[in-house]
Amino acid sequence: MALFHHHPHASDSPSSGWRHWKTAAALGVLLLAGLSACMLQVHSGEALVITRFGAPVRVLLQPGLAWRLPPPLETVVPVDLRLRTTSSGLQDVGTRDGLRVIMQSYVAWQVPADSSHITRFLRAVQNQPDEAARQIATFAGSAMETGSSRFALGNLVNTDRSQLRISQLEQQLRSN
Repeated sequence: MALFHHHPHASDSPSSGWRHWKTAAALGVLLLAGLSACMLQVHSGEALVITRFGAPVRVLLQPGLAWRLPPPLETVVPVDLRLRTTSSGLQDVGTRDGLRVIMQSYVAWQVPADSSHITRFLRAVQNQPDEAARQIATFAGSAMETGSSRFALGNLVNTDRSQLRISQLEQQLRSN
């Protein structure tokens, strides 16, 4: 007659249940970490551009939570949509009568909140607001130079208000 001895297996020991629980907890933590890497928040006053391998695939404009594929498949580029101001700096510009005047202009600007303008902003200045401000200041300075050359100095600086044409100069600068 053969005797069978029962040998306890590792799965029968009390510590094996603990190991299964630790494994499940570790997998749960990894799953939550993976999900949190895919979740993002769009803040008011900004847009998020989702890029896949560097190419924009969608633009998120509505504030709130959103999802994306995990990095490195998709990355997020935040774009500030708030109003900014830029100055042309003091410039020595010529008038129609050949005289010189020191002028300065201020420009209020922002990236419009639509996907085509946002992607164009990314391509034009690589999402660098300082570079955009520099280009705007250069353009404003050039417009001042061109605009002031259409007016005599007496139309820009005068004690007689009826001679001033500042509002026409401003209108011309806005239309450029």
